[in-house]
Amino acid sequence: MQWLFIHQNSPGQFRGLIPSLLQRGHAVAAIGAHPQLKPTQGLKYFNYRWSESEPAGRLVDPDLERNLRRAFRVADLARQLRDEGLQPDAVVFHSGWGEGLYLRDIWPKAALIAYPELYGSPQLMGHGFDPDLGLLSEGMQQALRRQNFMALAAIADSDAVVVPTLFQRDTFPPHLRGRFHVIHEGVDVEQVRPNPNRHVQLKPDLMLAKGDPVITYVSRSLEPLRGFRSFMRALPELQARHSSVQVLIVGDPAGISYSRPSAHPDGYWGEMVALLGHRLDFSRIHRLGRLPYGELIAILQLSAVHVYFSYPYALSWSLLEAMACGAVIVGSANGPVDEVIQHGHNGLLVPFSAHDQLVNTLLQVLGNVDSFASLGIAARASVEQRYTLQACANGYEQLASSLQLI
Repeated sequence: MQWLFIHQNSPGQFRGLIPSLLQRGHAVAAIGAHPQLKPTQGLKYFNYRWSESEPAGRLVDPDLERNLRRAFRVADLARQLRDEGLQPDAVVFHSGWGEGLYLRDIWPKAALIAYPELYGSPQLMGHGFDPDLGLLSEGMQQALRRQNFMALAAIADSDAVVVPTLFQRDTFPPHLRGRFHVIHEGVDVEQVRPNPNRHVQLKPDLMLAKGDPVITYVSRSLEPLRGFRSFMRALPELQARHSSVQVLIVGDPAGISYSRPSAHPDGYWGEMVALLGHRLDFSRIHRLGRLPYGELIAILQLSAVHVYFSYPYALSWSLLEAMACGAVIVGSANGPVDEVIQHGHNGLLVPFSAHDQLVNTLLQVLGNVDSFASLGIAARASVEQRYTLQACANGYEQLASSLQLI
């Protein structure tokens, strides 16, 4: 089949799925907003002209206007590609930025598969969940409603809708859920796997090895939505009660992915250091920033305990990657985490804001690594059973084939 994937930050969620489809003999093309940094062999890649500095124009909501302009740019490029002979059998597009808005008219015979990810609400942004947050302003509630425009348009105009978890499906209104297929994008379990011999030289005088008391935390940005404040609040007592624990923190300390910006000039990292710094031993806390993928996997292979806390929001790849590396997971006891982690079977769950319980759980694992090792083994098995690239590519392939038959 001929596939076309559209995502402004291409390949986005489909970084593993696209090579898997190519290996199966499919022809795959992709459209994104920027030149491709790491070309994928066999992939035909096209980028539409885009600049964040373009003026917002006359609409009240600049985000909505940007989405409409993205839709226009993608449609302009898609028409050009159609006229040059590109006729995809299936088009998979992330609908969050409006890029698929006009595709039905350009490729009327293609199976359109929308990936809307989430239906925005105050609860997803932590309001009513995180005690640090107050009520959402009326203006922000209205902005969330407008952000859902693109998802609703995509659902209405597509042949099928895909999301990676049941939790994400269930954020949408009940009357729409029957159109959804739950198919994850998959994890490369051959590349992302345990390594009992893993060593990482963190500093000239500090070499860490698998088996050392290492706690890992990973998030694209160090922000409240991914539980950063909850994690940091546990560290003073954790360090006081465990004299040799090493904490590895991966993520952009000043950037923002989902949460509102911190009032502190150094972001949420600076905010938490100002609050807790006098109680922390920074010689045992290692802020690593954002890492190349291979280095990230090495850190996860090293982990004795991996902490994954999140608001009820989209599931991070890092959780499944940590599981695939055989790490013992301590996650927040809420969706979508509890869709993947079953407490006591393939990980441990504690309430999002229960800092004392998080400390006690981490100390229990570090104090008896052998007793909890089975959780890491079961975590790896869970990924092998449900989230391999092969299984997920099969799901996409079967869905697209079924749509072609209808």
